[in-house]
Amino acid sequence: MAYVGKIRYKHEVHNGEHPAIVDPAVFARVQALLHRNGRTRGAPVRNKFGALLKGLLRCVPCGCAMTPTHTTKDGNKRYRYYVCSSAQKRGWNTCPSKSIPAAQIEQLVVEQIRCIGKDPDLLQATITQARAQDEARLAELEAERRGLDRELARWHAELQKIPPNPVDDPTIARLADLQERIRLAEDRTGRVREEAAAIRRRRIDDDEVALALSVFDPVWESLTPAEQARVVQLLVERVDYDGARGKVSITFQPAGIKTLADELADQGGREKIA
Repeated sequence: MAYVGKIRYKHEVHNGEHPAIVDPAVFARVQALLHRNGRTRGAPVRNKFGALLKGLLRCVPCGCAMTPTHTTKDGNKRYRYYVCSSAQKRGWNTCPSKSIPAAQIEQLVVEQIRCIGKDPDLLQATITQARAQDEARLAELEAERRGLDRELARWHAELQKIPPNPVDDPTIARLADLQERIRLAEDRTGRVREEAAAIRRRRIDDDEVALALSVFDPVWESLTPAEQARVVQLLVERVDYDGARGKVSITFQPAGIKTLADELADQGGREKIA
């Protein structure tokens, strides 16, 4: 606990003589959030060697995941990598990405998140990207909803033409088919409306993004590998690596940014009340 200016002796915590590296209030809020996430997300994902980008990193040329792995040299020195899963199956010559040292790609992503929290222009670009993602998804959902409405109207019209209490097998089969199609379409329409409403509720503003990313730099080094992985998983939707062009693209997760901002703000509000 040296980073908050305290020392631990056996089961007791005492004030230390050294100054705090991280503001205690910020540290407490981040810890509360991380612990809460840990309790509510079920069994933790197995991540023995602290692969920050597990499940996030993708090989662009092959369109598949890059999975964490490691080799051991001299019996004790471990080298971590992310390897294209397609190259593992089809051969190294089939993929220009092949593999990348884990520390290198992880540090790049971490530094990018740090920079966004400090650079107003990058912060604004991140907000713009997050909003564009939401607007694109809303447009997709609206187009799907309109298509479902047209299909429902057509099927209901056809349903009205079927005489009541049909007795012949083809008509009965068509009636059952229409009813099932209508049921599925109405169910999907409800889910589309719910997702669209959720996206509108989670829309983020400048202050929310700034809050979520402002805590990243001061507390990052103080977090355990598991906590660091949790924060990255919350903020980042995916990381695309194109080995052919040597390019890395990071897509942030608007819902995660808002979740982090909301929960940090909520935690801060409870501290003020206390």
